[in-house]
Amino acid sequence: MRKKVLFISHSAGLTGAPLVILNLLKWLKEHSTIDFEILLRTGGELQTAYQMLAPTKLYEPSLNNRFLSKLYRHLNRNLKTFYLRKGRLHHFNKSSIGLIFSNTITNGEVLSLLADVGCPVICRVAELDYWIQRCGGKNFEQVKRCTTHYIAVSNAVKKNLVQAHGISENKVDVVHGFIPIPKQDSNSFSLKSKNIRRSLNIPSNSFVVGGSGSETWRKGKDLFVQMAYLLSQKLQDFPIYFIWVGGKNNGMDFYEIQHDVRHTGLGERVHFVQEVSNPLDYYSAFDVFAMTSREDPYPLVNLEVAALGKPIVCFENAGGSPEFVEDDAGFVVPYLDIHHMAEKIITLAEEKELRNRLGYRAVQKVQERHDINIAAPKILKIIERFL
Repeated sequence: MRKKVLFISHSAGLTGAPLVILNLLKWLKEHSTIDFEILLRTGGELQTAYQMLAPTKLYEPSLNNRFLSKLYRHLNRNLKTFYLRKGRLHHFNKSSIGLIFSNTITNGEVLSLLADVGCPVICRVAELDYWIQRCGGKNFEQVKRCTTHYIAVSNAVKKNLVQAHGISENKVDVVHGFIPIPKQDSNSFSLKSKNIRRSLNIPSNSFVVGGSGSETWRKGKDLFVQMAYLLSQKLQDFPIYFIWVGGKNNGMDFYEIQHDVRHTGLGERVHFVQEVSNPLDYYSAFDVFAMTSREDPYPLVNLEVAALGKPIVCFENAGGSPEFVEDDAGFVVPYLDIHHMAEKIITLAEEKELRNRLGYRAVQKVQERHDINIAAPKILKIIERFL
């Protein structure tokens, strides 16, 4: 009997990596004969969707009892490891699992605990060096010890694995990120754009610059605000507004950003929309997308806004965004050069024909390169090679 593939997701939250693996699993269930199970390190909004696809286990204990939860937090690491191994991972063994597919490099501890399963491990890497270091050197060392082969989400990710971490080039395949392509219904998206603008009190004739992300420093939300200030100063008589989608509208990071917004007088022009279940509706209200990330391997939001015909302005040397944008779907500007980014956005605001041409090419590139029906078979082929 053919053995199963165990897919490990670090989270079931509404973020890029869990959505990618969920969409991949949906595709595999429909288009392949692979039998699989799922291990979630932590739960989240997508947990039910995972459970509908295959048997799903949660790695972190779900302790509803307040006393047990408090007791668990005070257990030493060895007892935690014992609990997790015996209570969560004993189900996975050599007789049933033929391959482990780990999504992201954050699963080092889990892979170590599963080492005695004795099967090949594929790690899909959606991180660059800042995030690898932030997750801890020990974690990534565990990943490297356990991993047979890597799938990098961009050439930038592969380059970092090879040059910064000594991983052999022939152990890394590049399969760029992918999304289910939204059906192009210009009338529907036009209506959604109008509704979103109306809900945010943005005049219908305004030019809207979009941004997106959750974590502040890496995603560059502070840079987005600085760029918004620059543009508002350069275009004082021009109706330009700004929408940032993602993150939480509370906490220290948000209050720090709000401080800058208030003191620059941008209060009525900049809108922060926290994590929503319908981000595409908000993206439809953008005229251009400002990818202000300092580091982003191959952000799915680029593909989502591009599929809606929005040109992108991004930083070079900040990850995989330039691999998508190139010179025909927007502009690539020097790293952290918000002045240059602002100038390119002004160009797009003033030249509608250019904006439309770049946006149209962005749509084409998503359809040609990043449809799940193009990318998923490449991953399936790699899985079959090691299963």
